[in-house]
Amino acid sequence: MTDREFEQKLQQAINRSSQWAGHGWPVTFGPRDEIVSSLQQAEQLPANIVYRQVAIDYWNNVDRLGQEAAEWGRQAMRHLQQNNLKAAEDAVYYARYLERPIAQQTLTWEPVHLFLYERLSHAEK
Repeated sequence: MTDREFEQKLQQAINRSSQWAGHGWPVTFGPRDEIVSSLQQAEQLPANIVYRQVAIDYWNNVDRLGQEAAEWGRQAMRHLQQNNLKAAEDAVYYARYLERPIAQQTLTWEPVHLFLYERLSHAEK
């Protein structure tokens, strides 16, 4: 993978993580396991639905994680453009760390981190 291709993958991960709450995935809430698949769906639930606030809180948390991971991705991009692979790897590692609670649904940052980690390992040899 060329540097340009990697920068594109990194940009895709930034874009994807910043949209986690908007694109979402099926999550069940309430005693009847009702599916609420995004922040927008949670916000559109009627106010008298018992699990509405729980769903909104869940998706707001996903949004916060996604925005923070995207910011770490942007930091990684700046480090990459400065040819500081170690700092870029550290930033991507942190984005991956933020993603961990929802990684089964997202799997955005692990492949990026593994590629950068391997590249850094080969550069040190």
